[in-house]
Amino acid sequence: MSRPRSRFLPTRRSLPFIILSTIFVLYKSIPSDISSRAPRLSSYLSSEDTFYPHPNAHAQYDSPISTRSAGDHGTFVETSAYDLPKLIKSKSTTKRQRSKRSEITEEGQEPQVIEEEGEDEVSGISDLRIAVLEHAGFHEEVVGAVLKTLTDIGANFTLYRDKFRWGYAEVLSSGMNYTTPPTMYSDGTFADAVSNGEIDVTIHISCDHEFWNWPRNVPAYEAMKNNQNMEVICMLHELENLSEKERNSWEVAAKQNRLTYLTLSKHVKNYLKNEVLKWSHSLKQLHWGKVDVEEFVPIFPVDASKLPDSEEVSVSQFFPKRAERIPSRLAILGNIQPWRRTYNPILSDLHAAIEADPAAWGYLPLSSEPNSTYISSNDDSRPPVTLHFIGSLAPTAELNIPDSMRDMVFIHSGLEYISFYRLLGSMDLVLPAFMGWTYLEKKLSSAIPAGVVSRVPVLGSELLLNAYQFLRDPSIVLHAPGLREIEAILLLRKGIDPYTNQPKSHHATSGTGVTKPLLPGKITYNIQTGEKKQLPLGMKKLNDDIPTKSIGSSSEEDWNDYHDRLYKANKEMMLELLEGLSRRIGDRKIKSMVVDVPPQEDKVETVVE
Repeated sequence: MSRPRSRFLPTRRSLPFIILSTIFVLYKSIPSDISSRAPRLSSYLSSEDTFYPHPNAHAQYDSPISTRSAGDHGTFVETSAYDLPKLIKSKSTTKRQRSKRSEITEEGQEPQVIEEEGEDEVSGISDLRIAVLEHAGFHEEVVGAVLKTLTDIGANFTLYRDKFRWGYAEVLSSGMNYTTPPTMYSDGTFADAVSNGEIDVTIHISCDHEFWNWPRNVPAYEAMKNNQNMEVICMLHELENLSEKERNSWEVAAKQNRLTYLTLSKHVKNYLKNEVLKWSHSLKQLHWGKVDVEEFVPIFPVDASKLPDSEEVSVSQFFPKRAERIPSRLAILGNIQPWRRTYNPILSDLHAAIEADPAAWGYLPLSSEPNSTYISSNDDSRPPVTLHFIGSLAPTAELNIPDSMRDMVFIHSGLEYISFYRLLGSMDLVLPAFMGWTYLEKKLSSAIPAGVVSRVPVLGSELLLNAYQFLRDPSIVLHAPGLREIEAILLLRKGIDPYTNQPKSHHATSGTGVTKPLLPGKITYNIQTGEKKQLPLGMKKLNDDIPTKSIGSSSEEDWNDYHDRLYKANKEMMLELLEGLSRRIGDRKIKSMVVDVPPQEDKVETVVE
């Protein structure tokens, strides 16, 4: 005989309802921050960001340029699949306001609100007392770029440096109307200002240990270490020599959470960030893991066409530059040392190419006379190729220049900056000619931003583009991986794209468009079919409806637009960096005030009876 069911036990019909109710109660009892993550992530992924473009953006094939510290819709865009911080980091209200302001400006709406927001932005850093320190007498180009950016954002800064070399002050005056002389460093003015608490942030241009570890720098160095309220923005240049000495140099600032590293290209940033994380991991020190590494593009305005000729440089016949030129004037920049760049291999390749087909290079066949040299064919459709080595010539440099080429190879050494930029601006291509991998993995080559500043495109493969990700059309001419520089130049002179191996006037046909590594991955849409396709990161699909632009053809408008994007990128980065440091300084002051306030003694009231 079965036992009677208790009336308190649930029936089969009510059991599902009870289970669902229990689950609902448990779900509501979970902390709200966990349950709220999904909608926040969903709204972020659905936002109109560069990674998820609006369908109507199919025609916008010119990518904005950027680093990690950019506005939501602003100038920066990460081009690496591994830039996860860009994808997951929170977006501040200030950045959203800047993004909105950029959109309004592009649409041509009234900029009344923009001006008000601009004032609010500057007010966040207007009270900062900034020192730009370059004590070693090097890196003028970086100094110029920093001065340009700080001027653009209206910062309050003082440049500490004894003097400029090689007439660089004339470049600043000509390009950006900057005429303020630097404040002396070697007389102790900077060290005194730091010791007296007169500086909030120091942008340390030549921060490497090898530049800093000199006896005359001890007072300034000790003052910077002892001032616990001053932020240090440290710019490293010689990362191929990164060592324990470099880490120890600013260990104190890192422990006190007042150190930021600023690099000059994406590949340098990635390398240094990885090394800093290694320090944190191997030493089991949390403070190194908190040190930020940012990126800055070292460019500033120079108009080579308006610079004067000199006794060393007479190139007026090459200005104004035509939008389309057959590449004939080729430049290799830097210290002229064969162990630094592939001078001799390029000379050998060019010699062999001219011997095989002198007409293709603008020359007549070599005469059989003794000691003869190649002579120009005077064909305007094929101007003669000339090779220019621009830089400091090392006394021990051994350049293997064939006798037959001695009239087409020129060495320009010991130039003033004005003559340097005037000469470089007359060139058609800059050849990086890197020897080894250092300039692609650990170090910036100053030749790359010099080409950008002078409006001369750099010839390179995807290796160069992956390292120097600020390069975009018109600043780079791509060639296929594995192609020699001279082979690529010969194709260009024949009107063939050295990356696609197709005529440069080729029109992309529907369904067979050419891809080039110039833009971050995005979704493209076909208007007729509505079909969408995700392009790989780093690949650009040439528009089926628009003829491809001739290789090497760039108007002044193209260069102006490209430079404006870079200047805006630097401005956004510097503003966000300085605003963050300003908040950090403010928090530090508040904490120090709390510590300095003496505790009040408890008062004992005496009761008189």
